[in-house]
Amino acid sequence: MTDIASTYLSRTLQEQGAGDERALALKVFSGTVLEAFRAKTVFYDNTGSIMVKKTLSGGHIAQWPVIGDDIDLYSVGTFDDQDGNNDYSDSGDVTTDGGLALGYHTPGEFIKGRKIEMSEQTVRVDDVLVAAIDVPFSDLDLSHFDVIRPFATKLGRSLAIDNDKKIATIAMKAAQDGGVSGVYPGGQEVTRTGHTSTTVAGNYPDGNDTGAGRFREDCANLAELFDNDHVPEDGRFLFISPHIRKILRWETDVFNRDYNPDSLAGDLNSRTIGTLEGFNLVLTTHLPGTSTTDTMYKYMGGNTNHRKYDYKVTGSEADYAVPAAIALCGASEGSAAVGMVQAAGIRTVIEDDERRNVNTLRPQSAMAA
Repeated sequence: MTDIASTYLSRTLQEQGAGDERALALKVFSGTVLEAFRAKTVFYDNTGSIMVKKTLSGGHIAQWPVIGDDIDLYSVGTFDDQDGNNDYSDSGDVTTDGGLALGYHTPGEFIKGRKIEMSEQTVRVDDVLVAAIDVPFSDLDLSHFDVIRPFATKLGRSLAIDNDKKIATIAMKAAQDGGVSGVYPGGQEVTRTGHTSTTVAGNYPDGNDTGAGRFREDCANLAELFDNDHVPEDGRFLFISPHIRKILRWETDVFNRDYNPDSLAGDLNSRTIGTLEGFNLVLTTHLPGTSTTDTMYKYMGGNTNHRKYDYKVTGSEADYAVPAAIALCGASEGSAAVGMVQAAGIRTVIEDDERRNVNTLRPQSAMAA
């Protein structure tokens, strides 16, 4: 006869020294969700290349200072040919500003500090975004295979896709922003003109080097705009769709190993696949492709904060063009392309609901860009 008092149970989900018999189950689920999220996302920047993040504590809005343009020393003070002799020999020919002429100081004069314009950008955290699955106890009891880990992967990917699409929408709207005079020039965009198609595939066709040539030309024009705006050359990332990735096979040097050193492999979550006109190419399926005008605003009870994710995509007008690619850069120089706030990051919960006889798997996040 077995002495029940001497029977010892091995609790496989109990961490050594912990009282919770399911402590390890929670960590396995949590780890799988986070692993899937990080594997799927391309815009949630773990390396600080394009994004700067703040974690909220006791508030719902974060502010970032926007520092104005560099001082143009060549415009500080002027030379003015007062006497018309064109020899600039008279003292009246030189006009100083704060003791400076073209940035150079005249000994004895008071140096007046220059003015740099300032502004700010604010980001308000969204409501709690939830991805949840209920699994009946009976299915877990009868199943001979693991379902918790695959479901956790699905949930993590769902959060990543949703978050990426929202960041991409913010980036597209920022590209069309006119900026603030004297502070920052706003975004830049290159629109493919001279063609009647309203789709990416129509403007950049496959089958020969026509589409690839057009795309490379547009990338070169965008790079020139960035150069003129003094955007740092290092750390420029271009997020492209699968169609663009396909047509670029006609460009023989984009994916050539001689043009893509191993040092690029660790950039932006290890997703860089090539370089083109100074941009590191990153493949994604999360670019805006359909209109979302008023969708979130209407279905979130009139919450105007969600209007920031509205984006109209028709392809018929420049302002509503379907994006072929999105370029982001600048965080390495202190001028991040995207600011993100998060409250407690991604929270994961796995619990038994005895009233409904189900096991609830629920990751959730409170983030915003």
